[in-house]
Amino acid sequence: MAADDKQDLHDILIEETTRGQKHPKKALSLARQRMIRRVGRLLADPNCDKTTFLEAIRAFGLPDESAEFRQLLVLWRRRHGNG
Repeated sequence: MAADDKQDLHDILIEETTRGQKHPKKALSLARQRMIRRVGRLLADPNCDKTTFLEAIRAFGLPDESAEFRQLLVLWRRRHGNG
């Protein structure tokens, strides 16, 4: 079972056990947290190429013109060089 699948299952179980209560974590924020962790793992992985990294941040929905996209690209270049 993939880590994201386990996390989804965990989130569903928490939601089901707290039915009727306010949920501080929304699905969007959970997805954002997962994406941040994934980007962090890709940055830390010396074997991850730039194409894979760019595909991951685009899959999250960041347009190439956004400030967040540019910041992540700067982080990539600092960590892996210009390649």
